This record gives sequence, structure tokens and C-alpha cells, in this order.
Amino acid sequence: MSLEDALEDEYFAGLNEPVAIKPNVTTIRAESMAETKRKTMNQLLEKVNKVDFIEACESLGWIATTNKEGADNPPNQNNYKVAIIDQLMLTAKYNNWHLALDTGLFYIYTGCLWISLDKDELKNFLKDVAIKQSYPPIKARDSKFIVQLYEQAIQDGFFTDKHYTQQSMINLNNCTLVLNSDGVTVKNFDYRDFLTHQLPFNYDKKAVNPIFLKYLSEVLPDKDTQRTLQEVCGYLFIKGLKMEKIFFLYGTGANGKSVLFEVINGLIGDENISHYSLESLTDDTGYFRAKIKDKIVNYGTDIRLSKIDAGMFKTLASGEPIEARLPYGQPFTMSDYAKLIFNVNRLDNANIEHTHGFYRRILIIPFDKTIADKDQDKSLHKKILSNKAGVLNWIIEGAESVIANEEIFTSTECQKFKAKFIKETDNVALFIDDASYESCEFSKTRLSSLYLNYKEFCNEDGYRSLGKSNFSKRLVALGYEKFKADGNKDYFRLKQVYKN
Repeated sequence: MSLEDALEDEYFAGLNEPVAIKPNVTTIRAESMAETKRKTMNQLLEKVNKVDFIEACESLGWIATTNKEGADNPPNQNNYKVAIIDQLMLTAKYNNWHLALDTGLFYIYTGCLWISLDKDELKNFLKDVAIKQSYPPIKARDSKFIVQLYEQAIQDGFFTDKHYTQQSMINLNNCTLVLNSDGVTVKNFDYRDFLTHQLPFNYDKKAVNPIFLKYLSEVLPDKDTQRTLQEVCGYLFIKGLKMEKIFFLYGTGANGKSVLFEVINGLIGDENISHYSLESLTDDTGYFRAKIKDKIVNYGTDIRLSKIDAGMFKTLASGEPIEARLPYGQPFTMSDYAKLIFNVNRLDNANIEHTHGFYRRILIIPFDKTIADKDQDKSLHKKILSNKAGVLNWIIEGAESVIANEEIFTSTECQKFKAKFIKETDNVALFIDDASYESCEFSKTRLSSLYLNYKEFCNEDGYRSLGKSNFSKRLVALGYEKFKADGNKDYFRLKQVYKN
């Protein structure tokens, strides 16, 4: 068995091996990500030693030539470039550094998670390496030489490919949790997990947050809807289970949505969350999509359901690989990106694709209880976040339920609200409801007759009517059966049910 195979066997065996939680592990959340990067790079630089470049170049096959005076000519800049990176790779191997490359971003393992570096940060690091190795600073700072060092590092395979884990894991200050059908397993940090997040607190299996539970009972009195929210939050941390859902929390006025936003933001941490609108994430540029790479969740607030690219929406909901790019960068395909939650205050102005494929990808949780001014606590989210471990345990319960059932439970209240939303944003659905049409296996109503009634309905109620062809497509999208009869005429399996 090779060393690599042995390490893999050890790794996968370790996933199910309980370990003691380490309360004193050094973590990064007490400081900014920029400070963490700086410290990590400095720690690496401390391991870089002076290099005898003549000897280093000779080991790579360089042969000195002599000048007219008979003295040896020194290596040229190209020779130094190759030697600098070669010596850096030897240093990395000796000190067991872990470095990776993925879609144009570079990653370094800190001991508990992987942090990303952009090209400029890497170039600056390579410049500092050259100087630490005793290459003349005046030459190391040359912009062209820095670019050459960068290109040499890529060419020589200094960075390995990054492979994302398909295990559902939560990385915390004191351990990593593995979520699966057998429950929760605690394990030590491992670079082979390729985790790019770390929640800013310790795991405590026994923690409960009564303030948070009381808040839920007040803003979502329906227990089943609380369960839906719990499973949505749990799903944020699940991999390998394709729900194909984007989540919307709806409510007007003082209804508690903003408190949940602050709690999720504080729980997950600024480095692991983004806040882009759905319109931005589905636009043609791909700039905003690139920014949700390696994030746990994108939680947008007060968004409008308009100007949404339906195809891009469906891909984001599915979690499938999607194209993105950064300004001035090359397009790339990303597969590990945030799940999406949005707060919405209005749905009556939604401009969306009215298809079954669109509707099945949305899950709306209504926050329809208004909190009176006298009962509002402006610092409630801070009180809840004083016990993050208790909130996380509530979320883990939701994740376990989703994994066990392989679906997100949807309460009756959520189902009713979604049906209402579909009707109110689709005047064809409103017409069907208003005119009391129902599906009937043995009935047939001619399309032309339906369309005339629909046009009359729109004129009377001030709606903008669709053309006949789109009206027909909308009926099909709503699930009504279309067929041909009587000389190739279009009919639907619909009948009017006259109600008292």
C-alpha cells in the first residue's frame, strides 16, 4: 500500500472516530481575515531560510560559464527565478505546508481551515520569499520579476488542486462536526476536509438557547412552520442532498425577520456569508456570483422579485456548477457556493417566470405576526447571540431531520401561502379561481372560449392580459391538461363549478 493510500484510509476511518473537543485551539475569529492572512503568511516566511543560489542552481543543472577574465558568471535572472521556486517547494515539503489552487484562487491551510489568496497577495508573498532567501531586494521588487515568479510557481505545480469534501461538515473554533444519517460526529481539524469556513464560537453539545426559542414562538406561533424554518437553516450546512430550493422569508412591518437575519449573520460570521440581491446574482456579468464562492449562505434583505434570469435562478437553486467571473478576470465554473435565502417585504410586484419549474424551486416562510412597538426589543439579536452554541444545536436538529427524510418539511401554512402567492402574481391563476374553473378528467372546454372569458376578466379588473398563445402555455404550466379534438381544435380538461 502506498503512503497516499494509507493516509486516505486513515482519513476516512477518522470521520467516524469520536475525539475529545479541544477548547484551547488557536482560531482566527478574534481577528479580521486580513490579519489572519498576514499572520499565516508571516508564519510561513519564518520557515524560509537563506539560499546558496550558486549551489541551488547547480543542483538544477545550471553550469557556470566564465567571462574574459576567467571568473565564473553568476546565474541569470531566469536561473534565479527557477531556483527560488524550487527552494520554496522544498521548504514547503519539509515543513508540511498545505497549499491548493482552485478556479484562479489560491488557498493556504491555517491549521483549522483553508483561507484564500488572490493573485496580488500571492505575488507579494513570493517577492518576500525571494528576499528572505537572500535574493537582492532591488531585483525581487521588480514588477516583471514578480510576475515571472508567480508564473513559475504555477508551472512547477507549487499548488495542488483543491478537492471539496462531499461530507456535510460544520467547522467551529474547537472542532469539526460531521453530519450524516448516524447523527453528529466530532472530529479534529484536518486539511483534507478542505473546509473554507469556521463558525466564530465553540461547539457545546448540551447548549440550549431559551431566548431564541421564545423568539420563535412569538414570531412563528405555528410549530410546523418553526420546523420548516429549522430545517431550512439546517440545510445550509448539508452537502450531497439536492433540494433545488431558494428560500424566501416574507413579511411586512415589524415581524421578526430582521432579528433572524442578524442571528444568522452573527452565527455564521461575516467571512462566511454574503448579501447580494437575486437580481445581481442572476445577471449576465457573473461578478456577483463569483463572490458567493466558498460562502455558506447568501442572505439578501428587502429584495424585489424582478429582473430575474429564470435559467440562472434554476441553476443556483439546484446547486449545480455555474459560470462566474470577477472583473478583469477569466470566466470560471464554480460548484461550491452559497445556498440562498432572501427577506422580502412585497410580493405583489413580483415579475417572475410563471412555470412549474420556477414555483417548485421556491419555499416561502410567512412571518405574518406584527410585533407591537411596546413588545419590540431592539437588542434581542444580541441577547440571542450571547449563546450561539444553543442556536446551532437547534439548527443541527433541523439538519438531522433533513438528512433522515431527504427532504425539507413544508408546513401547511407555508403551502397555503405559496398557493396564494402563485395566484396573486399570476392573473391566469386568479382568473381560474375567480371563474371557478376546476380540473375534470371528462370535461372539455375550448381554449378560445376560455381566452375570451379571461380577456373580459382582465379588462374588468385592470390586469394586462396575455396573448392567446401565452395564456395557453400558462394554463399548461399551472398543471391543466391540454388536448386536441373536433378537427384539431385546442381544449382543456376544465369545467366551471358554480358555487352558492
